[in-house]
Amino acid sequence: MKRDITPQNKNFAKWYQDVVREADLAEASEVRGCGIVKPYGYKIWELIKEEIAKKIEQTGAQNVYFPLFIPIENLEAEKEHVQGFSPELAVVTHAGGEDLENKLVVRPTSETSMYKTYAKWIQSYRDLPLRLNQWNNVVRWEKRPRPFLRWSEFLWQEGHSAFTNKEDAVKEVWQMLDIYEQVYMFLAIPVFKGKKSEMEKFAGGDMTTVVEIMVKDGKAIQGATSHYLGTNFAKVFNVKYLGEDEKEHYAHQTSWGFAWRAIGALIMVHGDDNGLKLPPNVAPIQVEIIPIYKNNNKTSVLEYANKIKEELKDFRVHIDSREELSPGYKFNECEVKGIPIRFEIGEKEVTENSITIFRRDTGEKVKVAKDNLKNTISEMFANIHENLFSEAKDFAQKHITRIESIDEIKNQVGFFEASWCESIESEKLLKERFSMVSRVLTKESESKEPKNKKCFITGKNAKHDWLFAKSY
Repeated sequence: MKRDITPQNKNFAKWYQDVVREADLAEASEVRGCGIVKPYGYKIWELIKEEIAKKIEQTGAQNVYFPLFIPIENLEAEKEHVQGFSPELAVVTHAGGEDLENKLVVRPTSETSMYKTYAKWIQSYRDLPLRLNQWNNVVRWEKRPRPFLRWSEFLWQEGHSAFTNKEDAVKEVWQMLDIYEQVYMFLAIPVFKGKKSEMEKFAGGDMTTVVEIMVKDGKAIQGATSHYLGTNFAKVFNVKYLGEDEKEHYAHQTSWGFAWRAIGALIMVHGDDNGLKLPPNVAPIQVEIIPIYKNNNKTSVLEYANKIKEELKDFRVHIDSREELSPGYKFNECEVKGIPIRFEIGEKEVTENSITIFRRDTGEKVKVAKDNLKNTISEMFANIHENLFSEAKDFAQKHITRIESIDEIKNQVGFFEASWCESIESEKLLKERFSMVSRVLTKESESKEPKNKKCFITGKNAKHDWLFAKSY
């Protein structure tokens, strides 16, 4: 069966939508901009979530839950914050059959929801650090929604910490960003890690750090962010503590988040014209067994398939025993869904005590002995992961163009690197002319002098070499 997937080089955005549909990940809902995530797509998120949750809990952060609704005056209290989110807010004006005297905002992020409570919980330096994380849904009313990447409602985790001093808070910011990088490595995705510009930083924060991802059409996906909020929100919400010096001080705060847009990155980084390519770590089905039989050998083939499944019980293995569908249909479905390994088992494999294995990442088909199968598959999974990561890293490295002037911006596929003065005005100009902004100042570039002393936009003194790109 031929799947209806647009080639990447013909229309990458359409290819993405087609893969989401054909791989049975998600579909549109009755509400514009919101999606229904189907079991296969949600399982991918659960596997990612499990990895993040483990790493966050290892740092000592604890899980909590705060309400979905936020009094609108909480957002208005931090003017820069509400200005940054106001175009995306969903506001509740009626409830219980009555007009609300005090309007409520459906949570776009939880700083303004949590910090009034932090002010009650934090009294002394002994109450710090306070490091809390919550798994929840948030709503940001998107003008151009896209499955997983920019739905109006999405799932994520958001962490919120408070410290006695800037040094510990900034250390937390980078610690969480390192965790996000590790999670993307778990997805076989390389990232560009560093700081956001003044214009692109989190509304109301002092510093935003980010992991950026290059996908196969050369655009960027913001993979996750970690923010140093300074004492900005502490001053608004009166988050103070009595120090060892018997004086009152404002707490230094951070927030950090990772959303299911990672699924979108997973699709766009690894996928091809046949559909998904999933790294084994997050494949809902790691091994699909397809028995091929006729009436005279059906019993022996199915028994052999079930023995193999039992031997591989530590993995996520599924036997496709649907009799109404041809092996060819099943092979195609496996490829579209990105299942890392497919076993083809017929009478010949039963007789030879062997397995024919198809690898989704390379398209190779090999026959292996059934003996010591668990170790064989473990090694193959490790090789698949390494191969997917290497391919993605190689693509990203080959698609960074160095430019010295804004006039050199054409239709480059990928990111471009340039020396920049870092002014907000110049970035606004870049956005107006080319619909792009800075993506990240990597740690490596921050520690070096710019390659060109002059800014590629203004001609003024450049500060660092930044990466720029269009983004999703």
